Amino acid sequence: MVEVKFENVTKKYDDGTVAVNKLNLTVHDGEFLVLVGPSGCGKSTSLRMLAGLEDVTEGQITIDGNVVNDLAPGARDVGMVFQGYALYPHMTVSENLSFGLRMAKGDDKLSKDEIQVRIDDAASLLGLTEQLDKKPKELSGGQRQRVALGRALVRRPKVLLMDEPLSNLDADLRNQMRTEIRRLHDELGTTTVYVTHDQIEAMTLADRIAIMDGGELQQHAPPLTAYNEPANDFVKGFLCKHIDEIVETANNIFQQE
Repeated sequence: MVEVKFENVTKKYDDGTVAVNKLNLTVHDGEFLVLVGPSGCGKSTSLRMLAGLEDVTEGQITIDGNVVNDLAPGARDVGMVFQGYALYPHMTVSENLSFGLRMAKGDDKLSKDEIQVRIDDAASLLGLTEQLDKKPKELSGGQRQRVALGRALVRRPKVLLMDEPLSNLDADLRNQMRTEIRRLHDELGTTTVYVTHDQIEAMTLADRIAIMDGGELQQHAPPLTAYNEPANDFVKGFLCKHIDEIVETANNIFQQE
């Protein structure tokens, strides 16, 4: 069981800015949780604290029952996918996928055969088998993002973290990758925390969404519950109005056809 907990977690910077204020949030085993909210709401900071890329000022974060506040990022057993692909341009897809595994030491070091098995499994899962010998410059944007996702998955982390991973893609590729990411989650069942500012993305991907504003959690619920029963005016304005407008626009387009 891999559960993630934020318990009264606060992030305060030296200039007095409070980026996250007393966040209490549980991500259940195997859940796909989406942190959503406007720019500056604290969602990415929360994810970065979970990853170990930001220090926790107050409170504690646990992964699988273990407090990770003082653990280095590499010791937390999390995989992370960023907005940028961050692929090594001189390496093939296969080499990019295996880089972290090849750099592992001690008890974490795997045999060459096991590394190859993981590469092949990830490539098959992500439709990259035919691309393994290519360099990143030979790939489309969607394929590059698949490689970035595969690089996190080959480590078989306890928790998968994604920070705006689709924002560099065009609309068609975003839609395609949303479907792929949700399919992968349903197949693998990895506990996942995903950050986005896109309400539609949040509603279509999440088991539950955590809506933030001003560094504070506003509502934590299944998408349709938040849509139909917004906890406050902010949630209603941020989430529901935007989606209502999209639905209305879509209906108007269909009526004109």
